[in-house]
Amino acid sequence: MRSFIIISSNKTAECIVGHGLKIQVNEMNLIQITASLLITVLASISVNADQNDPRLDKLFFNLTVNSDLKLSYQLTNEIWRIWSIHNKKEINILFSNAGKAMYKQDYETALKSYNEIVVLAPNFAEGWNKLATVYFLMGDYSASLANIEETLKLEPRHFGALSGRGQCYFELQKFQFALDAFEEALAVNPWLYDVYKNIQIVKKLLNQQA
Repeated sequence: MRSFIIISSNKTAECIVGHGLKIQVNEMNLIQITASLLITVLASISVNADQNDPRLDKLFFNLTVNSDLKLSYQLTNEIWRIWSIHNKKEINILFSNAGKAMYKQDYETALKSYNEIVVLAPNFAEGWNKLATVYFLMGDYSASLANIEETLKLEPRHFGALSGRGQCYFELQKFQFALDAFEEALAVNPWLYDVYKNIQIVKKLLNQQA
């Protein structure tokens, strides 16, 4: 699942740049320039995408060393883009249609389509993740957790699934499990602001229970 807040407050994160031109950059600026160029270059490379795409390793590395907020969003969005592409056209069509149904809150149609996807492409992590998302939106947190586990078997770095696990545990009032999951998500992607906020809410609840 994408990282979004579902917890309410009452219920209760010298460089050559072209044409021989030289500019002085510090180490952090160099990292940001390199990462920006990396996104542009990687996006132009035609590779079979999904969680096994070789471009992801560099994107995840730059996500952890980068210190620029805007660039972090670009890196995160590029990771999501790659995760969401399958090498079979029919899977991508099903995936797109299921997403439209979910956006319209037609969860039964979305559920049917995502279930079809995981049958046809059981090694496609994002199919399982989106199935988990629909179950979450339908309030079936146990089913959502089961599909999150399938997602993480295929892509242990899936910060959306890790965050979704935290959201499910929160709804089930398993606050320590929720905290652990949110912190795992941040360990992979430290730029998940909504997860930071969720962590603060969960910590407050745990302190109240102590």
